[in-house]
Amino acid sequence: MRIDAHVHLFDRTEHSPRAVDDLAPADREATMDSLRERLASAGLDGAVLVPLGTEDDTVRTALASLPTSFAAVAVASPADQGRAGGDPVAGLRARRDGFPFRALRTMWLGDPGRPLSESPMLPVLTWLAAEGLVLWSYLPPDQVSLLDQVGDLVPELPVVLNHLGLAPYDMRVDDHRRPRFAQGFPEPEVERVLRLARHPHVHLMFSGHYALSATEHPYADLRPAGRRLVAEFGAERTLWGSDWPWIDEVPGYRQTLAVLGTALPELSDEDRDQILGGTACRLLGIPTTDREGHED
Repeated sequence: MRIDAHVHLFDRTEHSPRAVDDLAPADREATMDSLRERLASAGLDGAVLVPLGTEDDTVRTALASLPTSFAAVAVASPADQGRAGGDPVAGLRARRDGFPFRALRTMWLGDPGRPLSESPMLPVLTWLAAEGLVLWSYLPPDQVSLLDQVGDLVPELPVVLNHLGLAPYDMRVDDHRRPRFAQGFPEPEVERVLRLARHPHVHLMFSGHYALSATEHPYADLRPAGRRLVAEFGAERTLWGSDWPWIDEVPGYRQTLAVLGTALPELSDEDRDQILGGTACRLLGIPTTDREGHED
Protein backbone atom coordinates (compact mmCIF):
# COMPACT_ATOMS: atom_id res chain seq x y z
CA MET A 1 0.00 0.00 0.00
CA ARG A 2 1.25 3.47 -0.92
CA ILE A 3 -0.06 6.05 1.53
CA ASP A 4 0.07 9.83 1.77
CA ALA A 5 0.43 10.16 5.53
CA HIS A 6 -0.79 13.75 5.94
CA VAL A 7 -3.52 15.55 4.00
CA HIS A 8 -6.15 18.03 5.11
CA LEU A 9 -9.80 17.66 4.27
CA PHE A 10 -12.28 20.49 4.80
CA ASP A 11 -15.40 22.03 3.31
CA ARG A 12 -16.65 25.53 2.70
CA THR A 13 -18.19 27.00 5.83
CA GLU A 14 -21.60 27.24 4.16
CA HIS A 15 -21.63 23.44 4.09
CA SER A 16 -19.69 22.66 7.27
CA PRO A 17 -18.98 25.21 10.02
CA ARG A 18 -15.29 25.55 10.89
CA ALA A 19 -12.73 28.11 11.94
CA VAL A 20 -11.79 30.69 9.30
CA ASP A 21 -8.41 32.35 8.80
CA ASP A 22 -6.12 33.63 6.03
CA LEU A 23 -5.06 30.09 5.14
CA ALA A 24 -8.57 28.63 5.03
CA PRO A 25 -11.07 31.40 4.27
CA ALA A 26 -14.74 30.57 4.26
CA ASP A 27 -14.88 29.74 0.55
CA ARG A 28 -11.80 27.50 0.41
CA GLU A 29 -12.29 23.74 0.28
CA ALA A 30 -10.28 20.54 -0.03
CA THR A 31 -12.70 17.86 -1.13
CA MET A 32 -12.48 14.09 -1.11
CA ASP A 33 -13.08 13.93 -4.87
CA SER A 34 -10.14 16.26 -5.55
CA LEU A 35 -7.90 14.33 -3.18
CA ARG A 36 -8.69 11.00 -4.81
CA GLU A 37 -7.83 12.48 -8.20
CA ARG A 38 -4.42 13.55 -6.87
CA LEU A 39 -3.78 10.17 -5.28
CA ALA A 40 -4.68 8.32 -8.46
CA SER A 41 -2.44 10.57 -10.57
CA ALA A 42 0.51 9.71 -8.32
CA GLY A 43 -0.24 6.00 -8.01
CA LEU A 44 -1.12 6.15 -4.32
CA ASP A 45 -3.68 3.93 -2.61
CA GLY A 46 -4.86 5.96 0.36
CA ALA A 47 -4.18 8.76 2.79
CA VAL A 48 -4.27 9.91 6.39
CA LEU A 49 -6.97 12.56 6.75
CA VAL A 50 -6.40 15.46 9.14
CA PRO A 51 -9.10 18.06 9.92
CA LEU A 52 -8.09 21.71 10.13
CA GLY A 53 -9.44 21.96 13.66
CA THR A 54 -11.46 20.16 16.28
CA GLU A 55 -14.52 19.82 14.02
CA ASP A 56 -14.78 16.15 13.00
CA ASP A 57 -17.77 16.13 10.66
CA THR A 58 -16.11 16.51 7.23
CA VAL A 59 -13.48 13.85 7.84
CA ARG A 60 -15.89 11.59 9.74
CA THR A 61 -18.40 11.66 6.88
CA ALA A 62 -15.72 10.97 4.26
CA LEU A 63 -14.16 8.17 6.27
CA ALA A 64 -17.44 6.29 6.52
CA SER A 65 -17.50 5.65 2.76
CA LEU A 66 -13.79 5.11 2.14
CA PRO A 67 -11.80 1.87 1.86
CA THR A 68 -9.52 0.74 4.66
CA SER A 69 -6.53 2.38 2.95
CA PHE A 70 -7.67 5.64 4.57
CA ALA A 71 -7.29 6.58 8.24
CA ALA A 72 -8.15 9.67 10.27
CA VAL A 73 -6.47 11.95 12.79
CA ALA A 74 -8.46 13.96 15.34
CA VAL A 75 -7.33 17.41 16.49
CA ALA A 76 -7.23 17.78 20.27
CA SER A 77 -9.51 20.32 21.90
CA PRO A 78 -8.75 21.93 25.28
CA ALA A 79 -11.16 19.41 26.83
CA ASP A 80 -9.23 16.54 25.22
CA GLN A 81 -6.06 17.97 26.73
CA GLY A 82 -7.54 18.13 30.22
CA ARG A 83 -7.69 21.92 30.24
CA ALA A 84 -11.45 22.43 30.38
CA GLY A 85 -12.61 20.36 33.33
CA GLY A 86 -14.12 16.91 33.20
CA ASP A 87 -12.44 13.63 32.32
CA PRO A 88 -10.49 14.00 29.08
CA VAL A 89 -10.16 10.25 28.57
CA ALA A 90 -13.91 9.71 28.89
CA GLY A 91 -14.48 12.54 26.44
CA LEU A 92 -12.09 11.07 23.91
CA ARG A 93 -13.66 7.62 24.26
CA ALA A 94 -17.06 9.12 23.50
CA ARG A 95 -15.67 11.14 20.61
CA ARG A 96 -14.04 8.07 19.13
CA ASP A 97 -17.29 6.10 19.27
CA GLY A 98 -18.59 8.34 16.48
CA PHE A 99 -15.29 9.11 14.78
CA PRO A 100 -12.83 6.19 14.65
CA PHE A 101 -9.63 8.22 14.58
CA ARG A 102 -6.27 6.47 14.77
CA ALA A 103 -4.20 9.41 16.04
CA LEU A 104 -4.61 12.61 18.04
CA ARG A 105 -2.93 15.80 16.85
CA THR A 106 -1.94 18.30 19.50
CA MET A 107 -0.12 21.61 19.86
CA TRP A 108 -0.13 21.39 23.68
CA LEU A 109 1.17 18.84 26.18
CA GLY A 110 1.34 20.81 29.41
CA ASP A 111 2.31 24.05 31.07
CA PRO A 112 5.83 25.11 30.05
CA GLY A 113 8.25 24.90 32.94
CA ARG A 114 6.30 22.14 34.72
CA PRO A 115 7.10 18.46 34.27
CA LEU A 116 4.92 16.31 32.06
CA SER A 117 4.25 14.09 35.07
CA GLU A 118 2.07 16.93 36.45
CA SER A 119 0.24 17.66 33.21
CA PRO A 120 -3.52 17.02 32.90
CA MET A 121 -2.76 15.50 29.51
CA LEU A 122 -0.65 12.65 30.89
CA PRO A 123 -3.71 10.35 31.37
CA VAL A 124 -4.60 10.99 27.72
CA LEU A 125 -1.13 9.97 26.58
CA THR A 126 -1.36 6.81 28.67
CA TRP A 127 -4.78 6.05 27.20
CA LEU A 128 -3.55 6.57 23.64
CA ALA A 129 -0.73 4.10 24.25
CA ALA A 130 -3.06 1.52 25.79
CA GLU A 131 -5.45 1.82 22.82
CA GLY A 132 -2.68 1.50 20.23
CA LEU A 133 -3.29 5.05 19.03
CA VAL A 134 -0.69 7.60 17.91
CA LEU A 135 0.26 11.07 19.11
CA TRP A 136 0.46 13.38 16.05
CA SER A 137 2.80 16.07 17.34
CA TYR A 138 2.82 19.64 16.05
CA LEU A 139 4.15 21.37 19.13
CA PRO A 140 5.40 24.98 19.23
CA PRO A 141 8.76 25.93 20.74
CA ASP A 142 7.48 26.32 24.32
CA GLN A 143 6.26 22.69 24.30
CA VAL A 144 9.25 20.84 22.85
CA SER A 145 10.90 20.10 26.19
CA LEU A 146 7.74 18.24 27.21
CA LEU A 147 7.83 16.20 24.02
CA ASP A 148 11.17 14.71 25.02
CA GLN A 149 9.60 13.64 28.32
CA VAL A 150 6.88 11.66 26.51
CA GLY A 151 9.46 9.12 25.40
CA ASP A 152 10.55 8.64 29.02
CA LEU A 153 7.16 8.65 30.79
CA VAL A 154 5.09 6.82 28.14
CA PRO A 155 7.80 5.04 26.13
CA GLU A 156 5.36 2.69 24.39
CA LEU A 157 3.31 5.57 22.88
CA PRO A 158 3.96 5.98 19.13
CA VAL A 159 4.65 9.61 18.24
CA VAL A 160 4.76 11.19 14.78
CA LEU A 161 6.66 14.47 14.43
CA ASN A 162 4.84 16.49 11.80
CA HIS A 163 6.75 18.22 9.00
CA LEU A 164 10.36 17.18 9.71
CA GLY A 165 9.73 17.75 13.40
CA LEU A 166 9.61 21.54 13.11
CA ALA A 167 8.35 23.43 16.15
CA PRO A 168 5.97 25.82 14.31
CA TYR A 169 6.30 29.53 14.96
CA ASP A 170 5.32 32.82 13.28
CA MET A 171 3.47 31.20 10.41
CA ARG A 172 2.29 33.39 7.55
CA VAL A 173 0.40 32.64 4.35
CA ASP A 174 2.43 33.12 1.18
CA ASP A 175 1.38 34.28 -2.29
CA HIS A 176 0.47 30.70 -3.25
CA ARG A 177 -1.95 30.34 -0.28
CA ARG A 178 0.46 28.07 1.61
CA PRO A 179 1.85 28.14 5.17
CA ARG A 180 5.29 29.69 5.34
CA PHE A 181 7.94 29.86 8.09
CA ALA A 182 10.37 32.67 7.28
CA GLN A 183 13.25 31.33 9.37
CA GLY A 184 13.03 27.91 7.79
CA PHE A 185 14.68 24.95 9.49
CA PRO A 186 17.80 26.22 11.29
CA GLU A 187 20.53 23.89 12.49
CA PRO A 188 19.53 24.03 16.19
CA GLU A 189 16.07 22.77 15.19
CA VAL A 190 17.59 19.97 13.13
CA GLU A 191 19.75 18.91 16.06
CA ARG A 192 16.79 19.01 18.46
CA VAL A 193 14.80 16.69 16.21
CA LEU A 194 17.77 14.38 15.78
CA ARG A 195 17.97 13.97 19.57
CA LEU A 196 14.35 12.76 19.66
CA ALA A 197 15.35 9.73 17.61
CA ARG A 198 16.71 8.19 20.81
CA HIS A 199 13.12 7.26 21.64
CA PRO A 200 12.36 4.12 19.63
CA HIS A 201 8.66 4.92 19.16
CA VAL A 202 9.16 8.44 17.83
CA HIS A 203 8.64 8.73 14.07
CA LEU A 204 9.49 11.41 11.52
CA MET A 205 7.12 12.78 8.90
CA PHE A 206 9.05 13.65 5.74
CA SER A 207 6.95 16.63 4.68
CA GLY A 208 6.57 20.39 4.78
CA HIS A 209 9.58 21.23 2.60
CA TYR A 210 7.65 23.92 0.71
CA ALA A 211 7.03 25.83 3.96
CA LEU A 212 10.61 25.66 5.24
CA SER A 213 12.90 25.95 2.22
CA ALA A 214 14.60 29.16 1.15
CA THR A 215 14.70 27.84 -2.43
CA GLU A 216 12.14 26.72 -4.97
CA HIS A 217 11.15 23.12 -5.68
CA PRO A 218 12.85 20.65 -5.28
CA TYR A 219 14.18 22.47 -2.16
CA ALA A 220 17.86 21.60 -2.43
CA ASP A 221 18.79 23.54 0.71
CA LEU A 222 16.90 21.02 2.88
CA ARG A 223 18.56 17.92 1.44
CA PRO A 224 21.40 17.70 3.98
CA ALA A 225 19.00 17.97 6.92
CA GLY A 226 16.59 15.50 5.36
CA ARG A 227 19.31 12.91 4.80
CA ARG A 228 20.57 13.25 8.37
CA LEU A 229 17.11 12.90 9.83
CA VAL A 230 16.13 9.86 7.79
CA ALA A 231 19.50 8.24 8.48
CA GLU A 232 18.93 8.72 12.22
CA PHE A 233 15.29 7.64 12.40
CA GLY A 234 15.55 4.99 9.70
CA ALA A 235 13.04 4.32 6.92
CA GLU A 236 11.01 2.12 9.25
CA ARG A 237 10.32 5.20 11.40
CA THR A 238 9.78 7.67 8.55
CA LEU A 239 6.58 8.38 6.64
CA TRP A 240 5.93 10.71 3.72
CA GLY A 241 3.11 13.25 3.64
CA SER A 242 2.16 15.83 1.03
CA ASP A 243 0.35 18.32 3.31
CA TRP A 244 -2.27 18.67 0.57
CA PRO A 245 -4.06 20.92 -0.40
CA TRP A 246 -1.52 23.61 0.37
CA ILE A 247 0.82 22.26 -2.33
CA ASP A 248 -1.89 21.76 -4.94
CA GLU A 249 -0.99 24.78 -7.08
CA VAL A 250 2.73 25.18 -6.34
CA PRO A 251 4.65 22.96 -6.82
CA GLY A 252 1.80 20.48 -7.49
CA TYR A 253 0.95 17.11 -6.00
CA ARG A 254 3.17 14.86 -8.11
CA GLN A 255 6.06 17.32 -7.82
CA THR A 256 5.72 17.19 -4.03
CA LEU A 257 5.96 13.40 -4.13
CA ALA A 258 9.03 13.69 -6.37
CA VAL A 259 10.88 15.53 -3.56
CA LEU A 260 11.32 12.17 -1.84
CA GLY A 261 13.45 10.94 -4.72
CA THR A 262 15.47 14.11 -5.23
CA ALA A 263 16.13 14.57 -1.51
CA LEU A 264 16.97 10.92 -0.84
CA PRO A 265 18.30 9.49 -4.13
CA GLU A 266 20.17 6.71 -2.33
CA LEU A 267 17.00 5.10 -0.94
CA SER A 268 16.65 1.40 -1.63
CA ASP A 269 13.35 0.15 -3.01
CA GLU A 270 12.61 -1.44 0.36
CA ASP A 271 13.24 1.80 2.26
CA ARG A 272 11.15 3.79 -0.21
CA ASP A 273 8.28 1.34 0.30
CA GLN A 274 8.52 1.87 4.05
CA ILE A 275 8.43 5.67 3.77
CA LEU A 276 5.66 5.62 1.17
CA GLY A 277 3.29 3.42 3.09
CA GLY A 278 4.81 0.67 5.18
CA THR A 279 5.44 2.84 8.22
CA ALA A 280 2.02 4.50 8.07
CA CYS A 281 0.26 1.16 7.67
CA ARG A 282 1.96 -0.29 10.75
CA LEU A 283 1.33 2.78 12.88
CA LEU A 284 -2.30 3.31 11.93
CA GLY A 285 -3.52 -0.22 11.41
CA ILE A 286 -4.03 0.18 7.65
CA PRO A 287 -4.19 -3.26 6.02
CA THR A 288 -1.24 -3.84 3.69
CA THR A 289 -2.53 -5.24 0.41
CA ASP A 290 -0.47 -5.71 -2.73
CA ARG A 291 -1.51 -4.58 -6.20
CA GLU A 292 -3.11 -7.97 -6.91
CA GLY A 293 -5.31 -7.58 -3.84
CA HIS A 294 -3.53 -10.09 -1.59
CA GLU A 295 -3.38 -9.00 2.03
CA ASP A 296 -0.07 -9.42 3.87
